Amino acid sequence: MTDYIRQKGVAAFGTRLRRLSERLDRQVQALYREHDSTFQPRWFAVVGALREHGVLSVGELASLIGITHAAVSQLRGELIKAGLVQAKSDPADGRRQLLELSAAGKRTVTKLQPLWAAIAAATEALCAEAAPGLLDDLGRIEDAVEMKSIAIRAAEMLGAKRSRKG
Repeated sequence: MTDYIRQKGVAAFGTRLRRLSERLDRQVQALYREHDSTFQPRWFAVVGALREHGVLSVGELASLIGITHAAVSQLRGELIKAGLVQAKSDPADGRRQLLELSAAGKRTVTKLQPLWAAIAAATEALCAEAAPGLLDDLGRIEDAVEMKSIAIRAAEMLGAKRSRKG
């Protein structure tokens, strides 16, 4: 059977990226389970940023890892519930919450370091084998979308079609 999404080409670009991301997340989740961990792949960026930077606000995390404030807030709730992160009010601004790894979070990071290194090495080998320039290309796509969104690009295409009709 043919792959419907692949057949759609660039029209399904975002869908293909999500599908690949979900496939990778499922595979990494299976690795976590095999290593007796309940850690979730979606937590990696927040936990990694807190490990490297120490205490950060929700806004600082959102900016650092490039996701929305709402997404960080959702992850914060999951990580607090899992006991990996603790939150406290910013003494300088009580409206801001500061996040840091809990003692259990630090132990989890230490336990998962070898697994994360193996996943990174496997990913590097996969990219070298299948798409050596993928990360550079992905970076260029991210930069281009930052400069001009796909919505603006599509609107320009629609405008060009309207002007040809008129």
